[in-house]
Amino acid sequence: MNSTHRAAAGGAAAVLLTVTLGGCGQSQQSWIGKKYHKIGYNTFQASQPPRTVASAINRKFKAIDQVDDLARYGSGGGVFLRYPKLVVGVTPYGSGSHITIDKPSGGYNRYYSHVGHRWSAPGSGGWNKHGIASFRGGGPGSGK
Repeated sequence: MNSTHRAAAGGAAAVLLTVTLGGCGQSQQSWIGKKYHKIGYNTFQASQPPRTVASAINRKFKAIDQVDDLARYGSGGGVFLRYPKLVVGVTPYGSGSHITIDKPSGGYNRYYSHVGHRWSAPGSGGWNKHGIASFRGGGPGSGK
């Protein structure tokens, strides 16, 4: 392979890498905002049922954990996705869904009755990739 072919192959690889990595920087929040209808601050509406919506979000951005209590609570339940820096709640709304996006502590508090039995409270930095509070506090005698 001569230098012209190597340069062309390298350029093509660089373009492909840029296109591939371009979607990696897209956050859950911006993707949800582009895909679903915004109805309020960090609140969106979808025409599909909660499990369908939550599945689409989870396929795009794999959650650390999820709680689905629709079978138990019906229209009072939902599907709750936990990410290191976000909680996405997908709850029934008519024949469709409401989608909320919260910071870890806000989402944990909002949906505590649904997730409190399974998720630990987030630390000040949310959760790590294993779902453990990312900061437990500090100071002497704090149990480190």
